[in-house]
Amino acid sequence: MGTAIQTSGLTKVYALPGRRGSHAVVDGLTLEVPEGQVFAFLGPNGAGKTTTIKMLLGFIRPTRGSAELFGRDVSQPEARQQVGYLPEQPYFHKFLSPREALSLHAALLGLGRRERKQQIDNALAAVGLLERQQVRISKLSKGLMQRVGIGQALLGDPRLLILDEPTSGLDPIGRREMKSLITSLKAAGRTIFLSSHLLSEVEAVCDQVAILSRGVLVCSGSPDEIKRSGDNLTVRCAGISNAALEELSSIGIEVGAESAEDEGGRRERTLLRVASGQVFNALRVLEAHDAQLLSVTPEQETLEDAFMRLAA
Repeated sequence: MGTAIQTSGLTKVYALPGRRGSHAVVDGLTLEVPEGQVFAFLGPNGAGKTTTIKMLLGFIRPTRGSAELFGRDVSQPEARQQVGYLPEQPYFHKFLSPREALSLHAALLGLGRRERKQQIDNALAAVGLLERQQVRISKLSKGLMQRVGIGQALLGDPRLLILDEPTSGLDPIGRREMKSLITSLKAAGRTIFLSSHLLSEVEAVCDQVAILSRGVLVCSGSPDEIKRSGDNLTVRCAGISNAALEELSSIGIEVGAESAEDEGGRRERTLLRVASGQVFNALRVLEAHDAQLLSVTPEQETLEDAFMRLAA
C-alpha cells in the first residue's frame, strides 16, 4: 500500500499585526496517510486544520517543511490532478443549477462530453440530488448546497478526497448518507482525508486519526490506539437482592440501574461500576446471593472523550 499524503515538518507562520512578532498556525507537522484509508484530521477551531489543507492543495505556501501527494511535491500541479476537494464553505454561482455547476467543473477538468454526462449523473446520484438537479442553487438549503460541493469533489474519479467538514449543514438523513458514501468510496479504493467536529460519526468510519492542537500534532493512530481504556468495568446483572446491594456498597462498588428490552418485555437491570481490583469480590457477592450475571464490560473512552483529553 502506497502513501497518499506525507508531510515532514510542515509549518506555516504568519506575522502578527503591529509588529508584534509572529504566530505558527501549523508547527512542524509530520504526518503519513496510507492509501485506501479513511483518515480523520481533528482539532478544535483555530487548531490549523484548514491551513494544513490549504498547504496540501497548494493554495498557500508553507513557511518551512514539505508536503507530498502520492509522492509528488504539492507545489507541482500534477500532484493535485488526482485530488477531489470539498472546502469548509463551498460556494457556487447561485443562478446555476446543481447539474450546471457540476458541468462547469467537469469541463474545467477536461472531461469529454460522454464521460462528463456519466460522471455528473453518478455524482448527483451519490449525493442524492437527482431530483433537484435543475433547481437553482439560490433556492437550495445550506445542507443541499453542501451536497453539490461533495458531488463536485467526486468528479474526475479522484484517488484522494480531501473533505473539510463534509457533514456541515446536513440533517441526520444527510449525515447517514454521507457516512454510507464514505464507506463505499473506501471500498472502491479511494483515500478519504476528512476534517469534522462530529466525532461520533468520524469514529464510525475512520481507520486512522490525527489530532491537532494549537498547530501541533498531539497524537496519531487508530481510534483504539488513541482512546484510553479505563481502570473500571461495568457489570450488568439481574435478580439482585437488597442484601447483595448493601454488601456491594459496603466494599465501595457503585450501583446503578438501566432499563432494557428483551423477549419478555422491558426489564430493569442493575449496573455495577467496579474497579479492576474489585471485580472478583463483586462476582463472589453476586454468586453468593444467586444474582444473574449478564455481562462484564471494560470501560473505554469514546473518541470524543479522547479528543477532550488531548486537545481541549
